[in-house]
Order: sequence, then structure tokens, then C-alpha cells
Amino acid sequence: MKRTKKKALPKIVSQKEWQTAHNKLLKKEKAATRARDALAAERRRQPMVEIEKEYVFEGPEGKVALLDLFEGRRQLIVYHFMFAPGVDGWPEAG
Repeated sequence: MKRTKKKALPKIVSQKEWQTAHNKLLKKEKAATRARDALAAERRRQPMVEIEKEYVFEGPEGKVALLDLFEGRRQLIVYHFMFAPGVDGWPEAG
């Protein structure tokens, strides 16, 4: 039978030491949140590309223009998710 090594637990400290460590971690978490928010704001300021081609789709009610698919919204954000050759298991793998 194979033995598995137990993972070491964090050390036990006083309430004061825990609070100091917690405050240090909290600063890092807040910095990460601010960085993520700044990145999201930068993404929203990305330049846009105007779609000039008249796309027409076949919907349940018949032919529909691209703008009609999105209920009149003037902006559409597209993210590409690519699959490597031979990758199965969408959506967990890609």
C-alpha cells in the first residue's frame, strides 16, 4: 500500500500575530481587486470596430439583422475561446 504524505498545516499563532498576518493579506487582496477593476475599466475603454457589413441570420421568427439579435444594443463584446487540436471536454477544456 502506498503511503501518502500529509500536508503540513499552517502554524498556530496568537490572535495578535494572526491579525497582523491577516491585515497584510488583506492589503494584497485589496491591491489585487484594484488592479482587476483597473483592467476591467481599461477593457471598457478599448477602441471599437464598426460592423459595416449587413449580416442576416435565420431565427425562429424568420430573417433577423445582427442588431436585432441583441435587442437594439449598439455594442457587442466578443471573446474568442479556441480549442487545441484533439481537445475534448468543452466547456471545461480548451
